[in-house]
Amino acid sequence: MSGSRAVVVGDVIDDIIVVPKGPIRTDTDTAASITRHPGGSACNTAAWLGALNAPVDLVGRVGVGDADRHANVLRASGVTAHLSEDATLPTGTIVIVVDGETRTMLTDRGANATLSIMAVTDALLADAAVLHLTGYSLFDAFSLVDLAALIERAHGHGVLVTFDPGSIGFIADFGVERFRTALAGIDVLLPNLDEAQLLVGVHDVAPLGVAEALLTYCPTVVMTSGSASVVVAQRGEPTVEVAVHPVRAVDPTGAGDAFTAGFISAILQSSAVSGADLESADLVRADLVQAAREGVRVAARAVTQQGGRPPSTVPHGAA
Repeated sequence: MSGSRAVVVGDVIDDIIVVPKGPIRTDTDTAASITRHPGGSACNTAAWLGALNAPVDLVGRVGVGDADRHANVLRASGVTAHLSEDATLPTGTIVIVVDGETRTMLTDRGANATLSIMAVTDALLADAAVLHLTGYSLFDAFSLVDLAALIERAHGHGVLVTFDPGSIGFIADFGVERFRTALAGIDVLLPNLDEAQLLVGVHDVAPLGVAEALLTYCPTVVMTSGSASVVVAQRGEPTVEVAVHPVRAVDPTGAGDAFTAGFISAILQSSAVSGADLESADLVRADLVQAAREGVRVAARAVTQQGGRPPSTVPHGAA
């Protein structure tokens, strides 16, 4: 392993979170709480990593004039941001309508669509222990060839590669079979149950079986399933189910991103890992299970507040 940092690559988003105060009425007004938060799966994960005191870099792309604003907010959470600006496209925006534990998301990916893998420099990888990617970038910014080249470059630096598939809607649009080919070289896959079921093509199998089926494509799978449990599956090892303790959720936005941050933070503190040698038992099951427990703990914190990130000392919109 060449370094001790996490490098997180992907979306920088302005979230607009809508919580209706009653059933939504068509063609008229519905009272609601509407708040703005910095978001994006990659940024949320990076911010939670920083809040956990894990050394972390974030690589992303925004619209003109927004780099300092988002970098300052990330810096307040302990993240070193590497943000480029698109001259034409605006910063990505998502309108999130929250109904209890369910969400409806309306997405304009904006400048995220023009992020280049070359923004992930060899200098960043040389200091990294973990490279975290999400499927969102694959849907428009990275080609399959791009992704494979980045993974190969990361492994060349001895970096472990983790991957969050991102969204069942986008996976379906991209094509499930095509998406599976993107998983070649990924060391740890971090899907939720819905994403995992879509990827393996079954919906009537127990969660443990779904996670184990994904081992066809990746050597290690850590699958969340909401408030039920987390399944840790690894080739050649017994599958383990990690309990999730119920909490009263305020907003589920970013819970999966917070879980990922807790998981990666624990891996950074565990025994040495190497992306190129994952199957040599460098990443042992005990480390994975402990990392999953840490992910559960951080996700439980995340859902008790609004927005997908830890509290920041810099207000959104600050220059």
